[in-house]
Amino acid sequence: MTATTTPPSTSSPYSGLKAPTTARRLLTAPTTGPLVALLLACAFFSVSTDQFLTGGNFSLIVQQVMVVGTLAIGQTLIILTAGIDLSCGAVMAFGSIMIAKMAAEGSLPPLAAIALGIAVCGGFGLLNGVLVQKIPLPPFIVTLG
Repeated sequence: MTATTTPPSTSSPYSGLKAPTTARRLLTAPTTGPLVALLLACAFFSVSTDQFLTGGNFSLIVQQVMVVGTLAIGQTLIILTAGIDLSCGAVMAFGSIMIAKMAAEGSLPPLAAIALGIAVCGGFGLLNGVLVQKIPLPPFIVTLG
């Protein structure tokens, strides 16, 4: 008696399916919805007022996005390295208040107040980094406190 065996199939069950096209990938991307909403809002506001597409308006938008964008860049680098930093907003607010208070009361010249504020915020970041690296504490707990 001889038994014939067939070799196992090397093709996957999905081998007959076509790879998704570029258009299909763009339409199913999670960023497509917000992008379409942004484009629709820009189209609406540019039609409804003639002041929307001006240099002054773009300058104001960039000024308003600057702080959040700067924090987002730093937070992106932290998240890419599998960490989390919950103290970004609090440290930024503390530094801003400290700079404004010192500069407004006249106790320091504005440039010195800015330099001191950046140094104090950097000190908080250094403290968080030392606690996470030297004392193996979870970044979530360190930056929550």
